[in-house]
Amino acid sequence: MTSKQPVHRRIRRAPRALAAACCALLAVLAACSSNPATLPPSVDRAAQLSGQGNHAAAADMYERLAAVNSPPDSVQLSLSAVREWLAANRAEDAQRVITALPVPADAALAQQRRRAEIEVLLVRNQGADAWRLASTLPEPRDAAALQLQERAAFAANRPTDAVRAAMALDRLSSSDAERNSARRDLLLQLRRAVERGVKLEPQSVKDAPVRGWLELGAIAAQAARSPLNAARDVDRWRSHYPGHPGSSIAMAEIMGPSGPATLTSVSGTQIALLLPLSGRQATPAALVRDGFLAAISQLPPAQRPVVKIYDTGEDSVSAALNTAQAEGASFLVGPLTREEAVTAVNENTRRTPMLVLNNLPPEQGVPANVWQFALSPEDEARQVARRALAQGQRRAIILAPSGDWGMRVVAAFREELLAGGGAILTQATYDPQHSELITTQITATLHVDESRARFKRVEQIVGGKLNFEPRRRADVDLIFAAGAPVALRQIRPQLRFFYAGDVPTYMTSDAFDPDVNANRDLDGMLFPDMPWMLQEQGSIADTRSLTQAAWSDKGPRLPRLFAFGYDAGQLVLALRSPQWQWPLAGVTGRLAPDREHRLHRELDWAQIRNGKPVPMGLPAP
Repeated sequence: MTSKQPVHRRIRRAPRALAAACCALLAVLAACSSNPATLPPSVDRAAQLSGQGNHAAAADMYERLAAVNSPPDSVQLSLSAVREWLAANRAEDAQRVITALPVPADAALAQQRRRAEIEVLLVRNQGADAWRLASTLPEPRDAAALQLQERAAFAANRPTDAVRAAMALDRLSSSDAERNSARRDLLLQLRRAVERGVKLEPQSVKDAPVRGWLELGAIAAQAARSPLNAARDVDRWRSHYPGHPGSSIAMAEIMGPSGPATLTSVSGTQIALLLPLSGRQATPAALVRDGFLAAISQLPPAQRPVVKIYDTGEDSVSAALNTAQAEGASFLVGPLTREEAVTAVNENTRRTPMLVLNNLPPEQGVPANVWQFALSPEDEARQVARRALAQGQRRAIILAPSGDWGMRVVAAFREELLAGGGAILTQATYDPQHSELITTQITATLHVDESRARFKRVEQIVGGKLNFEPRRRADVDLIFAAGAPVALRQIRPQLRFFYAGDVPTYMTSDAFDPDVNANRDLDGMLFPDMPWMLQEQGSIADTRSLTQAAWSDKGPRLPRLFAFGYDAGQLVLALRSPQWQWPLAGVTGRLAPDREHRLHRELDWAQIRNGKPVPMGLPAP
């Protein structure tokens, strides 16, 4: 037998005498044809088993053939066994075979073994190890090697390396169809990487084509969560990267029927917007209305729903609801106040889907077709507690205003902090109408008054005057100071004065005033706020700039209400899409519903420095 003979002719079969004896015995048992494991092993039979989908039997036969052959045939047979074990979803057996297979002396076989080992590592979710091997595959690399490198790089959360491998593969493609297929797959994998928490970080890449892919991946991921700005984002990307290979598939993949930004779900829908546009709530209601209509206007004209507005300040909620339903409303948005929301939910006997713009009372039953969306300070208080715990800050002092708002915020903060293993050292309530009492509350909370009392006792004992500098308590990790801007502008300087300026101090966004001069007294304060208020560049900043013409004259002073209305418009799109992927990347935060259909907002973080909010990273998980 010469070395030029085909591999399947060189491979040794089981000894003929043994095979004949086996067949005779199996014939007696009438099982010879039904059990592949008892058949004499051969390459042809193993291939036949694989073609029939019996990959485990094929793998076993390849292993038996490898055991009775010598290299290089045994190596090829072992590698075939690895592939069949993987096809049979038995990664542990594949790992067993590849581990037992020494690295062949022949360079070509050594590379085949390395590729098979990478495949096994990928199936076993060992991405970092897979990339370590894939990154050492020698040049020049063929299409299969580049595809393997791309997969390994994504598995190791190395999107930049994945893009480089994909671009090299693009250059090897022989047709536009092949290239576009590979580009679509790359964009999909980039989007999925973002969705599982991988940071693409295009700003750190100097290579413009690679950076362009990373930016396009971020746009695709954003479009899957907030599609209203997707077309504008893609157009802006195209202007930054003219002639980029991703241009051939960008718009179709992101905005097309199969893309993540499908907008057809609201086409033809008639939406009733129920708001108190007259009376005491007219100003906030007008801003919410303007934001909602601004969001709807971002849709292509052919895909916009019909929006009819009903004034619950002029008519009763019941009358507005009945009129809207009689006129064909298929989705209700509003009302705005909690009392009106309760009435609307109770009287929605037709069970028309509804997004109420407030949180219902805990005791209120919530039908399956009702969702609740509010700018909840309780959500912010919980996020303050979670960030503090993530930073190792567990022992808290609370300063909060008296009244219902303060009680709700404190209860939410307390519950979240205690659930995470934190502790409340002390809690003080102040009256916003009597600011002169704030100093008393702060000194008592920080135990400064106790320090002074101890000093006076010492003076009495020694019978003379002593130099004295009061000290605050030393066991506090953080201070949560809730309230309006006026109150916090008094509290923060006094905390510094009474030696607590170095203690991390948190507030809610209610205390943040866009006026830089007004905020200088708040320097150092940490707080969560909506992206609409904090992001100075990107798609949200572009939306804020483009929609300013739609703001009422109160918009600059009450921008959060406009953003609230804008996200209500986005939520209609999400709630009308059965396959929507939460969270929604809204301008008020990252939105996702809980079991009671209450939409919670995950916010951005900032610290006041020189009167301006400076964005911060999210806390560690």
